[in-house]
Amino acid sequence: MKACKTSFLFFLLIFSTHHYGFVQQSSDSLGYYTNVAEYPQNYNDLISSYSYFKGLYTKAIDRGEVKRSIYFLYYIATIEYKRGDYNTSEKSIVSAITLLDQLTNSSFKAQTKQSLYNLMGLIYIEQKNDVKALEFYSKALEKSENSLDSAKIYNNKSLIYKSSNAYGKAKQELEKGFALLPRITDTLIMAKIIDNLGVIENELDKTKGLFLIHKALELRVVKGDTSTIYTSYSHLSDYYYKINNKIESKRYALKANELAEIINSPSYKQNALGLLIRLSEDDNAKQYKLLNDSLYNAEKQSSNNFALMKYDVSEANRKALESQLEKEAQESRTLIAFLIASFVTILSVCLYFILKSKHKKEKVQQAFETESRISKHIHDEVANDVFQFMTKLEGETITNAHLIDDLQSIYHKTRDISKVHSLLEDDEPFTDTIKDLVLSYSDTKTSVIDKGSADINWEGYSKMKRTTIYKVLQELLINMKKHSQASVAVLMFKNEGKKLVISYTDNGVGSDFKKSTGLQNVENRIESINGTLTFDTEPSKGFKTKIII
Repeated sequence: MKACKTSFLFFLLIFSTHHYGFVQQSSDSLGYYTNVAEYPQNYNDLISSYSYFKGLYTKAIDRGEVKRSIYFLYYIATIEYKRGDYNTSEKSIVSAITLLDQLTNSSFKAQTKQSLYNLMGLIYIEQKNDVKALEFYSKALEKSENSLDSAKIYNNKSLIYKSSNAYGKAKQELEKGFALLPRITDTLIMAKIIDNLGVIENELDKTKGLFLIHKALELRVVKGDTSTIYTSYSHLSDYYYKINNKIESKRYALKANELAEIINSPSYKQNALGLLIRLSEDDNAKQYKLLNDSLYNAEKQSSNNFALMKYDVSEANRKALESQLEKEAQESRTLIAFLIASFVTILSVCLYFILKSKHKKEKVQQAFETESRISKHIHDEVANDVFQFMTKLEGETITNAHLIDDLQSIYHKTRDISKVHSLLEDDEPFTDTIKDLVLSYSDTKTSVIDKGSADINWEGYSKMKRTTIYKVLQELLINMKKHSQASVAVLMFKNEGKKLVISYTDNGVGSDFKKSTGLQNVENRIESINGTLTFDTEPSKGFKTKIII
């Protein structure tokens, strides 16, 4: 059976133009040697075409012309393969693939890689490495873009199965290629697939394949291609030898030997002599042929594919490096994402507390403003009306003195309520405001003492905090007046580090502690400015409060 190589005829159109760098290159010469390399008629064709492509490759590689270098390497590898120099051919293919990997993805790259994979598969077939050969044919088939290339790959895959006597699988592959023949115009490729299918049919059923082999021979004779005509003679000699028709077998063996002399190829001559030796009556000749075939096959099987292994290692290293770089990039992206997420989370938390604090301040401020409006309303509406009514009564004869006293009491309570809920005056120093507060709750029954308020830098506190402190102290003094019956109440102010500590103590009756509305307001107000407070009271032991801001 004969193998097919993927056609590179499309290269001829590409590389014979000035656009791709073929300065002063004759397209006629290129076409001639391309055809000679694809279909050599004798051994000298291989020698001359090899010299031609080798010279062009040397010039192209020196000029850094990657595409031209790949093109020439393909034909160099093809010629080396046909000369039986498989290891050298493999090195040339690997060099071409390495250059090809430098190019960006394109139709050119895909078709070129397919052809190189196909040729590599042929080399592995010759070296009896079926696994590797199938691997490369599968890669080549993935990149196939036309019926001709696909048919060639199916043909070559059939050779692998034939070499392991898997004739059923070989036939399946050839039938796939045979089905594509109506779409193929290359007569020699058609003849090759028909011929190989005939050989496989003969292995499965000796009555079916002969017609196909003769059909292929007819096509090859029309084309006048000596190398492929030789293959048909070789297959016919094999067929008749297997059915024990030695006369016909020898006739075709002699014809094959004549063509081998014309072709002048050592491998063709060796094969032709092998056909004749097996028909010889000389046992020594037969034994020599068996031994020679055995050694030849063993050499193929033990051939080391150093070039491909080197490429595979290099490719594996490249992929490992890419993987490592991708891993590092992914880790970097993950770290950046984590940092961004952390930043957003921290920012969100900060914004939450800032907005919460702002909202709390706004609520406190709204409360103060509400209290101020209530205070003003009580003062303007209620207290003034009571005062006007009292003024009218003074001009009248009133015998009930208690009525006048009650009215005066209502007026004073109304004024006190207005005062409690009024806003502080901005232009008055806060120290004076504290002193006025202390004096307003001191009388003949109770002494309210201020310690340390003058030592505090009240300007370092916001107006909201000063207002809150004032109202808390006011609430404590009101609570003292209403419930404690104290004779002495002390307000102590001092700084402890960055904290302001305010202590309130009285010697009143005390009680089992229970928060009244007033004390609950005190606690709410202190918490609104992020302060803390504690209450301490027992029956007959007075009342204590400690505030930390």
